[in-house]
Order: sequence, then structure tokens, then C-alpha cells
Amino acid sequence: MTTVLHKIISSLLKNRIPESQVPPQYKELTETVTFYHTTISDHLSYYNKLPDALKLRFLKRVYFFRNEKEFHYINLEAKPEMPVLISASAVQVTFGLRTYLLPFFKNIYLTDDAYYAKDVEGLNVGHVSTTGIYISWKYFLEGFKNDWDGVNTALHEMAHALRHQNNMRQFGIDKEFETDFAKYTQQYGPVLIQALLTRRSFLRNYAFTNFEEFWAVSVEAFFEMPAELKTYLPELYKALCEVLNQDPLTDKKIIAASVAKQ
Repeated sequence: MTTVLHKIISSLLKNRIPESQVPPQYKELTETVTFYHTTISDHLSYYNKLPDALKLRFLKRVYFFRNEKEFHYINLEAKPEMPVLISASAVQVTFGLRTYLLPFFKNIYLTDDAYYAKDVEGLNVGHVSTTGIYISWKYFLEGFKNDWDGVNTALHEMAHALRHQNNMRQFGIDKEFETDFAKYTQQYGPVLIQALLTRRSFLRNYAFTNFEEFWAVSVEAFFEMPAELKTYLPELYKALCEVLNQDPLTDKKIIAASVAKQ
């Protein structure tokens, strides 16, 4: 995307330029990005809180992520906003990282409701496997509609996908993520022990199924209840800020300025 296009889209997002004045060579792309902006702003409060410069960066990442994936619909009519919103949920989780396309996962499957899967026990609203990322559209919508309760299927599954991605060395490892994640793992033991001793925790019970679920549930809480998480589990919050290079309680979200330029 050129500097000229950046200015055009930035102006469109601020409602400073009529679409009729967009140069013909940029019209199709600006229409696409404007659709992305409208769609995402209707569902993601995270996006709405970003300053304009980071909104543009967010949209660019959604555009590239969406075009890297194949979307499949199971018992569900495909609609244009679906892949955009799924991509936006992935970008939210990875927004502070240099690498965000999750190249190991070429396929994303959307189901109409909760479902049974061959490789996972019980009824599922989402899961990640070697065949792709699976998410129930019904529960996707519920997660972003109630974005303050610490339960968000899309953020949960994208956290799993990010973790799996960085275990697949043949697809490239984010060294910064790997280093910070090693520090994050040190939080599991203390939080688990505290929960066992007090028989309660700020994190919902599912976090203590195993370490992988602890990671995904803590990411949900990080984005949906950041102030509370910081109050009750400050060391865990700090570790999540470092591993994701984000602080949801700040206006700019991204911590390391060098990453914000990418």
C-alpha cells in the first residue's frame, strides 16, 4: 500500500473525503478497506479504541491475513463479513507481534453452532488442530457481544493457534515471542497453587485444565478484563504484556514502538 493510498484511506476513516473523489486506481481497494473498517468497528471495541494510525495498521493486517487463508463454512451460509471478523480476532491477539499471519494454518472452518469433532472430546465451540482453526460462528458473535466477561471463543482459539504456530519450527519461530513466552510459563505454577490453596481464582476454572488452556483463558481475560486481571494477578498481567507486546489499558496498546511501525 502506497503513501498516497494511506492518506486516502486515513481520510476515508475520518470521513474527510467522499468516496467519489477517490482516484480510480484506488477505488476497489479503498472500498474493501472501508468495508473492513465498518464491519470491524461494529463488533470489536478493541479496534474502536485505537488511534487512527493504528486503525490503519490494524486494517492492513486484517487485509493480508484474510487473503492468506481459505475459509470453509459448515452448515453455515457464507457472508462477506465472516472472514473479515475472524481475521480481525487473529490480528487483535497478534497486534503487538512482528509476525502475525500464522502461516501453518492455511484453513479456517466456521460452524453454525457447537459441534463434535473426531480429534477432540465432547461438544466444542472451537478448537485448533493440524487441519486448521475451527470456530463456531454463534459463539464468535457472543464473545464479542459480551466483551467484558472474559469468555471469547475467537480470542481463545487464536491464542492456541499462536502457541501452536511457534511450536512449528519449519514454519518459522518468532524469537521475541519464544523468549517472552518462556518467562510467561513461570506464572502457571504460582497461579495454580494459589487457586488450589484458596479454592478460587480470578481466572475461570477451565484455565486449570492444563497449561495450554491456562494460556488461552488468560489471553481472554487479558483483553476483556484487563484492569481486573492486573489487580488480582499483576505478575500474570505483566507477563502477558511482555509476551504479546501489548497493554490493553493504554491508548496505543502496543508497547514496543518499533513494532508499531510495521
